[in-house]
Amino acid sequence: MTGMEIRAVPLSEKSDLWTMYQQYAHELAPLVNMEPIDGVIADPRFDHYWREPQHWPFWATVNEQRVGFALIKFVPEEQAMRVAEFYVAPEHRRAGIGLAFASRLLAQYPGPWRIREIAANTPAVAFWRNVVAPCGYAETRFADRGIDRIEQTLIVTWPDAPRSRAPTHKH
Repeated sequence: MTGMEIRAVPLSEKSDLWTMYQQYAHELAPLVNMEPIDGVIADPRFDHYWREPQHWPFWATVNEQRVGFALIKFVPEEQAMRVAEFYVAPEHRRAGIGLAFASRLLAQYPGPWRIREIAANTPAVAFWRNVVAPCGYAETRFADRGIDRIEQTLIVTWPDAPRSRAPTHKH
């Protein structure tokens, strides 16, 4: 996929990300028995990506148009990076954008990763298996708060992975 770029989401664009996040959350709501309140699906962790260390929000853009986002974080107790949330707008799926976005995010942070999906979200499970296949991975299935989940555990060692880590400053 050419033309796809990744950029950090600055605080000034937080409300724009919240709007796209709501599209994502509404798409997942039926899989986790979540009901919006006044049309909004709350997530108290959302603000962490601008306040907490080792939490990073990213846009995926194509021709400077926002087509998706990722919220990633480092989890100290696991000593691993985690994809907390990942979304590509439906009209931009199946064009290689998501694969390019996810692969580049992983390559940007070499080392251990844990990626979880809702097991009933079979397109997401297939997508992430495809993303992590070049790295090799272990997979487990478990229940979390009554929801069946699948987790891939892997170590990113791609030779072309940039050696720089995430920015330490806040957006």
